[in-house]
Order: sequence, then C-alpha cells, then structure tokens
Amino acid sequence: MKKIALAVMGAFVAGSTWAGAPDWSKVTERKVKLFYPGQSSLEWVMTKADHSAVPDIVDKKRPCAKCHEGDANEIGDKIVAGKPVGSSKSVLEPKPPAGKVGWIPVTFKAAHDGEKIYFRFEWVPPKNGDVKMDKKNEVKLTMLFDGGGTVPGAELNGCWNTCHTDLRTMKDAKDDKATKYIKDGDLASGKFYDLIQFRSGKGEKPVDGYVTDKRHMEGGKGLIKAEGVKEGNKWVVTFERSLAGGGKGDHALAADKIYNFGFAIHEDFTEARYHYVSLGYQFGLDKAVEGVKNYYNITKQ
Repeated sequence: MKKIALAVMGAFVAGSTWAGAPDWSKVTERKVKLFYPGQSSLEWVMTKADHSAVPDIVDKKRPCAKCHEGDANEIGDKIVAGKPVGSSKSVLEPKPPAGKVGWIPVTFKAAHDGEKIYFRFEWVPPKNGDVKMDKKNEVKLTMLFDGGGTVPGAELNGCWNTCHTDLRTMKDAKDDKATKYIKDGDLASGKFYDLIQFRSGKGEKPVDGYVTDKRHMEGGKGLIKAEGVKEGNKWVVTFERSLAGGGKGDHALAADKIYNFGFAIHEDFTEARYHYVSLGYQFGLDKAVEGVKNYYNITKQ
C-alpha cells in the first residue's frame, strides 16, 4: 500500500503516463552507463598527448563507445575521486564533490508510431552530496541528437562536440555564463543538435531548444510532452515528440537516416558540468544495423 501511495504522489507531482504511449513492456531495452565527466572537454578527448585513443578515433573512425562502453563506470569513479586518467594522467576533477558517485546505470527504451517518437529513461537515484546548486530541480534530463550526420564528429564523439574547455566551470572558462556550443554551428545548414529537456521542479516547463554556436533553450515545436514519475526508489522520465519537428532547431526524423544522440542527467539538484553523461549513441527508425555496438533500432509499435 505504501509503494502505491508513493507512486501516485510522484505521478501527481511530476507527471504521469499519457494516452497513446507504447506498451513499454514490449520495447527492447538498452542498459547505458552514465558517468561523471569532470572537465573532460572535446579538446582533451581529441588531444593525443592526453588521450591515447585519438588515432583510433581519427584514423579508424572508432566511436568512443566502442572502447569505453564497458569501462565507463571505472572512468567515472576515477574522475569523481580526483584521480588521474588518460595517457597524460590528467586530473579532470580538481574539486571532487563530496559524496558524489562516479556513475549511474540507466535503462533506455524508445519506440515510434509513424507520427511520434517516444523515449524512456529509468534509473535509481544515487546517494550524492548535500550541496544544492539548482534549488528548483532535483532532476534534469537532457537529450541531444543531430539531423543524421549533420554534425561532423557526432558519430564518433557524441555530445562531446558541444563540450569545450572554455565553458563555465571548465578549465579555461572566461565567462561564467558560457554554455554548450558547436564550433561553426549553423542552423541553416543543419549543423546543430536538437535539444529536449525534462525538469522535475514544480511549475518548471520542458525545454525544446537546440545547440549551434551557443545553447538555445527555446524555439522548437516538436516536443509534445516531457514527464517524470518517481516510482518508489526510481525515476522514470519519458519524452513524446513528433517525428516531423516543425520548429526552429527541430530536426525531422525519417526512416532512411541514422541519428547520433546522447543524454545527460543532472541528479540531486546539480547544474552545469556536475552531471552524469552518456557516450555517443546512434538510432534509426525500423533500420537494423549489424555489428555497431552503440546503435539502437527504434521500431514501430
């Protein structure tokens, strides 16, 4: 009885399942390790002296997930503890947050119905610290995806294309308001990431924006709903979006393309870089791709 009451209360506060959503019990799940990245910018990732895998990424076109999907938890544990990583033995977290864990496991599912696409994320919140950076939102979940090869390097580095060493709270920050961007990002040519975000705070609205030369938190019209339910000891966040998009910064999603995506979770009232992030993944609609570890086939339900 107590568990039911908690689930109902969570649904009332943070949202509930809506009509038309797929039967999630019939949708293929993917386990994804989200890890704490510290100050691991794109520049660090793509510098050979820091990261020995650069030749594999550049010359062999190997995505980060091919090498690190298995040990992302170990990397996160080292970074959050302030321990050195990479070939240069860099300390990517100069001020380890007290009590923060290095990674969290997330169950990802997605489906479409020919007109709309649905994304579902489920995880158990970790025990973190006592510092509340974002007092409004216990949780924020952000998803970024390109237009199907429209952002160079997205198929290799995922969302790291938006993370640079000069952003706020990063190593070479010069502006405490500088947010994610793509070098030479351009809306007209499609060189941008579509951005959707769920926020758990009371009265907080979902975000439907995009990332070009900076992060824009509005403009899109494709996001229909972004809802979260706290069920017992776990969070379940679900997005419902039109395939067509139709707004500024919306990518249209079609069956003949492969899209590059990633997602991040701000847990325990955190903000800026103090989140958990996924490596770069890919999805397609009703398009099976064999031998690609970081690919997810979104089938029609």
